Amino acid sequence: MRAKRAKSYRKAMQFYQQAFGFREPYQILVSPDFILAGVSKQVPVKARLEEAVQGQAKFLVTHCGISELLKTTSEFRTQAITASKEFEKRRCPHQEPIPGLDCVREIMGDENKNNYCVAVQDDDLRAKLRTVPGVPILHVKQSVVVLERKSQVAKDASRQMEKDKLGLSELERSMLRAVKKQANEARNEKRKKKKKTAGPKGPNPLSIKKAAKKPQVPVKATKPSQEKSTGNASATVPVVATSGMKRPRSEGETSVQTAKAATASGNTATSEEGAKHKRKRNRSAKNRGTANDSAAASQAPSS
Repeated sequence: MRAKRAKSYRKAMQFYQQAFGFREPYQILVSPDFILAGVSKQVPVKARLEEAVQGQAKFLVTHCGISELLKTTSEFRTQAITASKEFEKRRCPHQEPIPGLDCVREIMGDENKNNYCVAVQDDDLRAKLRTVPGVPILHVKQSVVVLERKSQVAKDASRQMEKDKLGLSELERSMLRAVKKQANEARNEKRKKKKKTAGPKGPNPLSIKKAAKKPQVPVKATKPSQEKSTGNASATVPVVATSGMKRPRSEGETSVQTAKAATASGNTATSEEGAKHKRKRNRSAKNRGTANDSAAASQAPSS
């Protein structure tokens, strides 16, 4: 075999090993028409098949295939039967023998579960096997055993298997879904705990204008003439108008204003009481002076 062809066959079998798990010794399922073709062209079948797969091989032939060779009328019948006796017998599920090609077709099915290489000459069966992923197909061509190129179905199946290996398995996907569900439930519980009770919201303290400080005006004492007219009326605190936005007074501000008003009214009452005492003293002093003058006048000698 030429070196270039041997290299291409070696690469092909490495592809089947890596993608579909083929191992030596390779199992080669041989059809009866392949045995007849090899004998008719004087091809050492076993040696050429091992060269084609580039490794050790184990050769299998079905009971239906042997029955077909026994019934054939070819001139190479005796040589074919002798060659088939060197192969290992592969059991098939048929009680009554059927044609060898139909038996191989049923054994292969839609999947090559047993990793068989198939040596067959029939064109229809080879076309059917090209639709099954991972089936190395061999046939005799001009006294040479040829290993066919990888089919497109085998290439697509290999790519899909690589994607499945790199991706997540079904068990890993289910575990990931369970973890995500638990994480979402924990997040929802935290949100419910952090949620405040519904109610009126206060104004933003950063958007409220600060209130201007009111100047404290001292309370002046009233004059006696004004006290008569006003009587015991309490002094009023002047209201200073402030510019800017009005806002309602809080309870603290109201209490402070009430205390200031009480202090101012107390100061006014104290000043009025002081003025009354002063008037009383003046009147008593005036009365004492009048009494002294009258006593002196009475004691003076008459002229």
